[in-house]
Amino acid sequence: MSTPLMLGGSAVVPSLLLLWYVYARDRNPEPRGLLLKTFLLGAAICVPVVPVALWLESLGRQWETGVWSTALVRAFLGAAIPEELFKYLVLRWYVWNKPAFDEPLDGVVYGATASLGFATLENILYVGDGGVGVAVLRALTAVPQHGFTGVIMGAFLGRARFAQDEAQRFGLLAAGLGWAILLHGAYDAFLMTGTGFALLALPALLTSVGWGRGLYKGLQREQILLGTSLVTRRFVEKEPLQAEEPARMAVGGVGPTTVSAEPGVAHVRLANRPPREPQRTFFSWLKLGLGGIGLSACGLAWLFVAAILLGEPLGGEVAVPVVIICAIPTTLFLLLFRSGLRGPFEAEPA
Repeated sequence: MSTPLMLGGSAVVPSLLLLWYVYARDRNPEPRGLLLKTFLLGAAICVPVVPVALWLESLGRQWETGVWSTALVRAFLGAAIPEELFKYLVLRWYVWNKPAFDEPLDGVVYGATASLGFATLENILYVGDGGVGVAVLRALTAVPQHGFTGVIMGAFLGRARFAQDEAQRFGLLAAGLGWAILLHGAYDAFLMTGTGFALLALPALLTSVGWGRGLYKGLQREQILLGTSLVTRRFVEKEPLQAEEPARMAVGGVGPTTVSAEPGVAHVRLANRPPREPQRTFFSWLKLGLGGIGLSACGLAWLFVAAILLGEPLGGEVAVPVVIICAIPTTLFLLLFRSGLRGPFEAEPA
C-alpha cells in the first residue's frame, strides 16, 4: 500500500511546486477555479495524445534507418508534435476567450498550468513503471522541460491574444507552437539516441528554462509598465475607472508621483520607483531551493505515514507523535519556501 502512495506523491509534488512558483510570481493572480480546470484539461489530453502519437509514429517508421532517424521520429512524431499540439488547443480553444485572460502575462501562467497538468499525469504513468529513481530524475528534467516549454508557448500566445493585426497574431501563434515543438523534440531526440549524445539533452533543457524565464521576466516588466500607464490615465486625464482595472493599478504599488507636461504627452513617473522587476538575491534563491527540496521530501514522508496508518492502524500513542514529527519539518520548509518567494531582492537603483 505504501508504494503506490509514495510513487504518486513523488510524481505529483514537483509539478505542483513549479506551478505554485509560477502562480506566486504573478502580481495579478488568475482565478484559481480557472487554473484548476486548465490543469485538469492539461492532464486529460493524455487520453487523445496517446493514439495520435502512436499513429504519427507509425507513419514515420519508414524513415527509421539509423539511430538518429529513429530518435527524431520518436521524439517529434511520437512525443513533441502531438503533446504540444494538444496543449496549444487547451490554450487556444479553452482559455483564449476567458475574461480573466486580460494581459499578456496570463498566457505564461495558463501555458505553464496546462503543461504541468500534462506532465503530472505523464509522470504518474512513468513513475508507476520505473519507481522512485525515475521520479527523482523526471522531477529534475522532464517536469521543468514541460513547464518551461509551456511558459514559452504561453508567452507567444499571450502576445498574440492582444495583437491588433491578424497577420501578426497568426505569426505569434505559429511561433509559440513551433518553438515548443522544436525545444521539446530536441530534448527528447538527444535522450532517445541512447548514446553519449543523450548528455546534450541537458543543454536543451537549460535553453528552455533560460529562455522561458527570460520571457516571463520581460512580460512581468510590461505588467509593471501597464500598471504605471493606468495610473497615468487616472491621474492626468481623469478618466473613469473601469471595473477590470483596480487590480492592475495596484501593480507595484504607487508612491510619490511627478507629472510631465510635454505637449501631447501626459504620464506619471513614480518617484524613486522605476518600473523594473525586483531581482532576487542568492539568499532568496537558496531559500526557494531548500524549501522546495524539503517540501518534496516531506510530501513523500506524509504519504509513507498515511500508507502505514491506513494499512496497519496504530494506536493513538504512536499515531499522534508520528504526525507531529512530520508536521514540524513540513511547516518549517513551507515557511522557508514562502519566505523565498517574498525575497530578499536586490536594492533598486536610485
